[in-house]
Amino acid sequence: MTEYELPKRLGFILAIVFILSVFTCLFLGKSLIIGLSITLGFAVLSVRAKGVPFRTSLTWIVRGIWSIKDIYMIVLLIGVNVAMWISSGIVPAMIYYGFNVVDKVYFLLFAYLMTALVAFFLGTGLGTLSTIGVALFSLGISIGMPPGILVGALISGAYVADRLSPISALVNFTLETVDVKFNAYFKSTSKVMIPAAILAGFVYLMLSLKYKSNISVDSILAYKAIIDTNFMVSPLLFIVPFFVLIASFKGIRSARVLGTGIFFAALITIFVQGNNVLDTVSYMLNGFKSGGEEGFLKSLEIGGAFAMVEVVLIIMAGISMSTLYEKCGWINPIINLVSSHSTNRKNALVNTGILSTVLNALTCDQTVGILVPGRYLKTFFKKFNYDDVTLAQIIANTGTALAPLMPWNVNAIIILAITGVSAMQYAPFAFLNWFTFPAAIILTSGSFQTYKNIKSNPIK
Repeated sequence: MTEYELPKRLGFILAIVFILSVFTCLFLGKSLIIGLSITLGFAVLSVRAKGVPFRTSLTWIVRGIWSIKDIYMIVLLIGVNVAMWISSGIVPAMIYYGFNVVDKVYFLLFAYLMTALVAFFLGTGLGTLSTIGVALFSLGISIGMPPGILVGALISGAYVADRLSPISALVNFTLETVDVKFNAYFKSTSKVMIPAAILAGFVYLMLSLKYKSNISVDSILAYKAIIDTNFMVSPLLFIVPFFVLIASFKGIRSARVLGTGIFFAALITIFVQGNNVLDTVSYMLNGFKSGGEEGFLKSLEIGGAFAMVEVVLIIMAGISMSTLYEKCGWINPIINLVSSHSTNRKNALVNTGILSTVLNALTCDQTVGILVPGRYLKTFFKKFNYDDVTLAQIIANTGTALAPLMPWNVNAIIILAITGVSAMQYAPFAFLNWFTFPAAIILTSGSFQTYKNIKSNPIK
């Protein structure tokens, strides 16, 4: 709700400062928190100069941060969950059994499908890429796969996590922001992603026929031997992730589901994998540590609650800035711009997707691209007889999907560090990320979305 009507010019200036601070941090290799904190401080001083007391602006910020308090715990639990699923052998087992068939399938198609499977259970695109993705990338390069095409296939699969996994930080942030349940969101998003995923799979199959693999059995056995040496592998380990999925689909709260999954994974880490209690607690807080020297084994060293603190702080900074913009009357012009250019149902979807994508491009992170449309376009969507679930699905399949393909995005920079392949090389081949934007517009505005007669609820 707007409480002050400050000059729009000031809002524009603060937006420029926000963007410059983000890009400066990326250029200097510094944490985004530094730039966002400076921007937030500058914003508070700026609105103070226009008559908004410090006490008032700080109250806005605190209330904004508190309004999504549940998501912070979920994000921290997701970091713990990643570490526990690796230390317990769940993720290594997925990789191990995947290697059993890697020499019997079309490689690029397999890389796409395997990363999608692991991503769905692991809940993180970058985490998937830095584990199974590293192994598949190494194998693919060794047999002559073009780096750009290979990483494009891996990205298509890995970033299924950010849109469909019930234990993804971004999925839960989207659900919390728009205030929808996972099972309804999953059903709506799947209707878009499954056709797009099948089409992407067909393209990777065609590319696999062009770039045929001849994988060395020795390479596969070497990876499996590393896993065998360091983990007890069994199909029974998959009971935990299946429990998490079933509980999520039944609508049980994310924090409870994650907490239960972490508890059982911790027991497996201690009693099956043979780690002591102190090491297990350290994994929860600091991430999994392999203790080995093999490159593949060290690629599994991710996760932990502390690794997610920066994510929490970025979310806090994003909600703080959006709250200031709302209270100072700067959000409404953005929403009005989207509304004025939306003359029909399809335009509404397209413009929402464009808004989310542009915000992600300007801020180099998905947070604001989820936060602004998710919080402020709900009424706008209702004018076109779309529900909140549709809004969440559109954000996920447009802005969230395209963010890793932007060379200056945080995700793309990390992907470059992991693989040595830039977004300019892999983006053209990340087909699933591209396909979901048009698929979301076509399928949502068509027969998959039931709605009332527009005449009974005219647009005002």
